[in-house]
Amino acid sequence: MALVLTTLRIVHVLSASVWVGGTVALVFVGVPAIRRLEGEARATAMRALGRRWRPLGWSAMGIAILSGLWLTELHGGFARGALDTDFDRLLIAKSALVLLLCAGAVLHDYVLGPRLQRELRATDPQAPATRRRLVVVGWFNFALTIGVPVLGALALGELT
Repeated sequence: MALVLTTLRIVHVLSASVWVGGTVALVFVGVPAIRRLEGEARATAMRALGRRWRPLGWSAMGIAILSGLWLTELHGGFARGALDTDFDRLLIAKSALVLLLCAGAVLHDYVLGPRLQRELRATDPQAPATRRRLVVVGWFNFALTIGVPVLGALALGELT
């Protein structure tokens, strides 16, 4: 059992590291570099960055969620009385943030991003409003991406 628990913790932390580290790199390196481009070059680079990141990022997030659920089960987080400890309450808060993050990521990657691309190609006057929404959702997702592991670390601190 100790080997399974240790392995799950490693997988969970590594997958979360890929998600968080990749997101930080995108926010502070990739996107600012692409913003210096203009016109079709900018659109092409942004589209390519998104398409290359999505399989890696979504896979890492999925693995982190599945391993997190398994770890929660092994620590009794799904048992009756799960609200009895700070550990359990922190896991519930973390899970709620993960759900918000998943919803925000779907909105960003599969709704607003493609909509902005269509609007820019069609020179739609709605493009600036969509861009603002995309940026707000992106920063909200970034805050959640940082908040989730912070809650995880706080929850882990309750185990010791």
